[in-house]
Amino acid sequence: MYVTLDELLPQYMEKDAAVGAFNLAIFPDIPTLISAAEELNAPIIMQASPMISEFIGYDYWGMVAREMAKKASVPVCMHLDHANNTEAIWKALDAGYSSVMFDGSQLPFEENVRITREVVERAKRYGASVEAEIGSVAYLGKDTHKDQLTDPKEARDFAEATGCSCLAVSVGTTHQMRTQSANIHFDLLEEIQNEVKVPLVIHGSTGLPDDQLEKMRSYHVCKVNIGTALRVAFDKGLRAELEARPNELVYKTLLQRPLEDERQVVIHKMKELGF
Repeated sequence: MYVTLDELLPQYMEKDAAVGAFNLAIFPDIPTLISAAEELNAPIIMQASPMISEFIGYDYWGMVAREMAKKASVPVCMHLDHANNTEAIWKALDAGYSSVMFDGSQLPFEENVRITREVVERAKRYGASVEAEIGSVAYLGKDTHKDQLTDPKEARDFAEATGCSCLAVSVGTTHQMRTQSANIHFDLLEEIQNEVKVPLVIHGSTGLPDDQLEKMRSYHVCKVNIGTALRVAFDKGLRAELEARPNELVYKTLLQRPLEDERQVVIHKMKELGF
């Protein structure tokens, strides 16, 4: 079934579980992720960045995700991840994505509020939901994206002013980490959840140790983003297949192992998130 974040996330505010949001890179990722979710009878959020959406085509992502989600036995959301301009968001909404993220974390507070509110109003016409971000989760090895922990009261004011469906916050993670060495500031997370009334989102969660993923479930964290772990698993599997089968030209044969390795990562992360 095809759902929005509004339909999916609020029910996990008080549950000992959070929904995994996994980044797509190629079309075969879609059935791979849905298969993992169905095995555990868990909801799943599939998300594509503007770069990936543009490369393959927003319309194609929207069409394939929507049709496969309709046939799935579990709730499936198709989400645009980390759009920092409205042009990408309008394309995703037109293509049938069920939710979008406007990332205004690098903007002044007032401008982030203004554009997020504009996105929320436009998304309502499509029946879509909107994720926003306050504070800023940095990218490993990149100094162009600031690292700024979320201020709880600023988060409250932002969520109330924008009407966003859920709010991404910065509490200790970093994007694109390959080691599980990040640490959540749980005291800060608790302060934020005491102020903010919408579901919370954690980005850069590949970098979190399993025990912290488990602990996070008991907070108001309802969406947990995981991308790098999938890409690492797929890359290792594909390289091994290419080495073992240097003359193989059938892509279906070459992709079976990396996609299964990716699927096992999704299953493991979902279990840590309470499913």
